[in-house]
Amino acid sequence: MGAQGASSRAAGRMSRLRRMTQVRGLPMRERLRLLGLLGVLLTLLVAGTALVSLADVGAINRELGEVTRAQRYHQDADMMHDALRADVARAQQAGSGQDDVDPAAVRRDTAAHAQQFRGDLGKLAAAALPGELATAFADLRLEQERYIVLAEEMVATALAGGEFSRADQSVYQQSFDQLTDDQEAVTSGLAATSARTEQVADTEEAIARRMVVLSSLAALTGWLALVVWLSRSVGSLRAALGREAEQRSAADLLQRSLLPQHLPAVPGVRLAARSLPGTSGARVGGDWYDVIALPGGEIGLVVGDVVGHDLSAAAAMGQLRNTLRAYALENASPAAVLDRVNRAADLLQVADMATCVYAVLDPQKLTVRWASAGHLPPLVVSPSGAGRLLRTEPGPPLGVLPTACYRDERLRLRRGDGLVLYTDGLVERRGEPIDTGLDALEETRRPQAGPEATCDALLHALLGAAMPGDDVTLLLLQA
Repeated sequence: MGAQGASSRAAGRMSRLRRMTQVRGLPMRERLRLLGLLGVLLTLLVAGTALVSLADVGAINRELGEVTRAQRYHQDADMMHDALRADVARAQQAGSGQDDVDPAAVRRDTAAHAQQFRGDLGKLAAAALPGELATAFADLRLEQERYIVLAEEMVATALAGGEFSRADQSVYQQSFDQLTDDQEAVTSGLAATSARTEQVADTEEAIARRMVVLSSLAALTGWLALVVWLSRSVGSLRAALGREAEQRSAADLLQRSLLPQHLPAVPGVRLAARSLPGTSGARVGGDWYDVIALPGGEIGLVVGDVVGHDLSAAAAMGQLRNTLRAYALENASPAAVLDRVNRAADLLQVADMATCVYAVLDPQKLTVRWASAGHLPPLVVSPSGAGRLLRTEPGPPLGVLPTACYRDERLRLRRGDGLVLYTDGLVERRGEPIDTGLDALEETRRPQAGPEATCDALLHALLGAAMPGDDVTLLLLQA
């Protein structure tokens, strides 16, 4: 229902009611009673229309929430699609006798990726999506399930020492390529549906606001008691908004109190960080970064992102941050630390989902060990300004699986190299695959300057002058 049509219908009703009030020969008392009754009927009529509009807004917002959750599960399923391809390649290496590939690890990784892939498909099947999207996901799911089974069979055959014919390789490659194209098509459909739903939600909200105004005007002309009722309703609304503002203020204070007030001075390296809130209605999020002085002179670097933008997200961020700090002091392996944090997050139900990357730097040797829990790959910046993403397969996000497998990666920095850890707000854009933002990050040239200038250059190159749509966190280390 459009705003113009609703206004014209309301104006028509008011015109008919005015003609009805022009009754000659009625006593003044009866006229007043009639006017009062018509005012009440008009108020109820307009108020009922407003309630219907608000119900439409609620339904659209629920649909938008389902689409947003589906985007997250679909993105994770896409990651598992790529992960299984990597598992097949590793299985072929192990089957050919390469010593640096552990067959047992390949089996575990394949089972974990297949399980997570199927879990994502189950969540997508349970999502209440519009008809066209639901049909598209149902068709895609059959293809995805066939791909999972095919990848598992390829891994099992390779680890058993079997060889693939060209026909087998061709069938698998065709399955992978076709699924890539179909998943991209569904991603585009999700983005279009999300944008269309948001536009409809904005229109319905405008209609609801107009109906509330009309209801208020009708109440003023109809029945004084309705004015009192409206005043009380406005008072309750203001009180609710005040409570919400207090909650946001408390969450913002909690979030800022948990971030480092200043970065430590570390001989041989320089550090810089940025934390920018997004432009969403709730300016409180679950992004965090941390720098931890470890026993033996090493330095721990952390960047994480808890799903959500409210007080619970900020509180979950604080719990995960403190948990990781405690385990980091006990264990030198980033993978082992993330494993313990994941178990604690699952046991205590700290958050629905959080991603995190944890790196340990030896300032003397300039060596870095790092592990990722569903987080975006770190970026290495050379002294020439060229960037290189450390594209490895991350482990599952924190709190998603009771047990997860994380792996330590190793890196040696040269003098002048920079290491950048960041959250998805830097590279993710609505309606675009996240790989587009990652490619832009990798291709951006940075000035040969200190870490502060490099942080500013990254933000300017990726975000421009506009405020980010999501929270953005950067932690940069320069050798």
